[in-house]
Amino acid sequence: MEVRVLVGKQTARGTAEISTMYRLASTDFGMAPSVDKTTSEALGSGRWERDGFVSKIAVEGDLPVEATREQLELLFYGAGFDGVADSVDPDLWLISPSSATKNYLTVGMDDVDNSMFEYSKDCLISSIGISASVASYVTATASMIGMDFTTNSTGYTGTEIAPKGEPLICLGTTIKQNGVDITSKVESIDINIDNKLEGKQSLNSEYYKAIRQGERGSVTISMTFNEFDKPTYIQDLSDIKSNNSYEIITEFAEKKNPTKIFRMTFPNCKPTKTERTDLAGAGGLTKEVSAYYDETAKTPVKIEMTDYASIL
Repeated sequence: MEVRVLVGKQTARGTAEISTMYRLASTDFGMAPSVDKTTSEALGSGRWERDGFVSKIAVEGDLPVEATREQLELLFYGAGFDGVADSVDPDLWLISPSSATKNYLTVGMDDVDNSMFEYSKDCLISSIGISASVASYVTATASMIGMDFTTNSTGYTGTEIAPKGEPLICLGTTIKQNGVDITSKVESIDINIDNKLEGKQSLNSEYYKAIRQGERGSVTISMTFNEFDKPTYIQDLSDIKSNNSYEIITEFAEKKNPTKIFRMTFPNCKPTKTERTDLAGAGGLTKEVSAYYDETAKTPVKIEMTDYASIL
């Protein structure tokens, strides 16, 4: 099927943005509504259900994309991050968390083959996962929550803005831990930024009527090494026991334009798990790190894009 995943930046809650939408390089569309029913428990119908009604229509799901810097800017906006040009270098774009996750998006799917357009408004991104592994594109998966769902029997008729920028691939990745480049030791990295949002219903609606943060957000980093690395393993065990913290920097650069970088700095990282793997084979190592709020940076993660002009 020929389908296109589209995202519009809303000006306010309650007003869908379908006149101008950005097309994502998405590999799937998981925002189809799921339906829950409530069944009557009244006696008198023998061994059969007596009655029921649709009690919940949850509009939530994942949008995985092959990442470009422009798409990452849009997705982080929906996750409650705001961007601003650096005061000294206007080509340096700085992205940081806002005080609340209230940057609403309209998310839709244009079914070209069947001339249908379905969309959900008032969407917020609960979590973003960024992954890079050997021989792959860098992917970003946005877990979204929306507040309603509309199906149009005609295709999308608004203005569609095609993806910009070069897709990020694994070969443009750099990982630095505590000032040391460890990229050559790592075969995959997964970064998860979780706002921990949850939808809230009201008595008179099947759909969510509010999206709130259920608990404090978290940032985690997982790495898989290409072999067992004794110094890293020993140091991780020591850091876990002594509660040491250090900085991790990840960079994803465009291969053809290596000055165009998407950089994430995690200034206050603490390892929480280090594990030997594949003991019956060649041997390997995995580690997990929690990135905590940093008092100086006022955030658990600082995001920079070099040589960049905002699309928003």
